[in-house]
Amino acid sequence: MRVVTGLVLAVVWGTAPGFASAADLPVSAEPSWTGTYIGANVGYGWAPGSVGLSESSTDPALDGFLGAAANAGVFPTSLSPGARGLLGGGQAGYNWQLPSGWVVGVEADFNASGITGSSSVTTTPSGFDDTQTGVSKKIDWFGTVRGRAGYLVNPQWLLYATGGLAYGKTSLNFNTTDVTSGCLVNAFICADQTSSGIKLGWTAGAGIETMLTPNWSIKAEYLYVDLGKRSFDATSNTPIVFTASSAYHEQIVDFGLNYHFN
Repeated sequence: MRVVTGLVLAVVWGTAPGFASAADLPVSAEPSWTGTYIGANVGYGWAPGSVGLSESSTDPALDGFLGAAANAGVFPTSLSPGARGLLGGGQAGYNWQLPSGWVVGVEADFNASGITGSSSVTTTPSGFDDTQTGVSKKIDWFGTVRGRAGYLVNPQWLLYATGGLAYGKTSLNFNTTDVTSGCLVNAFICADQTSSGIKLGWTAGAGIETMLTPNWSIKAEYLYVDLGKRSFDATSNTPIVFTASSAYHEQIVDFGLNYHFN
């Protein structure tokens, strides 16, 4: 597989029109960063953090039961799903190269996301049925609209910082099951509910980009994406209501290829 990959890359690198490494560019052939560009990216993201859980009741007569259940540890107070996964998408932007060596611009991207995770626990409390409780969280897709500002350490290499608006679709699921008795009658507590929707937030990060030819560049980038918090009440087959909440703070590393129309 490595030999085949190497041969393919060698053919592409040697035959693509005008495609050469940055090291092969003549010293006098300084690329211009000013102009529109489009590209694609792939990367990996992870979202550390726990899902907070709590219980309440619409029937005051159950307050005593909930207190005893809490003392016995029937339901967990939090679970950590450890969401992570691959992502990929496209980007487009515009740069202005200043005489001082600074490059400023704007960029928008949109990415499909496989960042997902789940966690569950089964409790065996004394005096209560065995209970299994689980959570899962996911980022279906996200996008950003960002400003970029960087400095050319030489004509081919740009170091930059970036930040701006982020948006994306997030989802959170909670479920709990009475393992001992099942969920056939209302006397046993079972619930399964999902909340999902689009959230707005912010992003910030930094990256490095290099021109391979006057029209092609590659980049490596780190982004911190904050899509806020999702919280919802999951109703059960009893008057007990479960509340689940989790923050969506993603860390992303991606690699991109851009074509510059200059």
